[in-house]
Amino acid sequence: MKKTKTAKTKSPQKTLAVRITTKLLGKAPETKSFNLHDGRKIRTVLELIDELETMSEEHFKQYVNEAENHFSNWIEHVFENKELADEIRHVHNRIDAQRAILKKLVKELIR
Repeated sequence: MKKTKTAKTKSPQKTLAVRITTKLLGKAPETKSFNLHDGRKIRTVLELIDELETMSEEHFKQYVNEAENHFSNWIEHVFENKELADEIRHVHNRIDAQRAILKKLVKELIR
């Protein structure tokens, strides 16, 4: 029997562009926006960060107190980010909440 050699041919390499996105940076559907008491709506975590910058502590306490944290619930259920929700669940002032959210976003972007 005669042995035959099989030539290995190299297939051309394909280039694949990968885009990594995180739901945390997305926009909530209109039906899942966070409704503030004054009628305005927040649809992104970035908008929440801006709102935390300007709202008073008194206004903040309407959403976050010892019994509940509406912001952490919104982040957990709409953006499906339990880690961040758990982190801010026990934060009881707006600056610390804002700081925790910003730190999480930075970590998401540099991963």
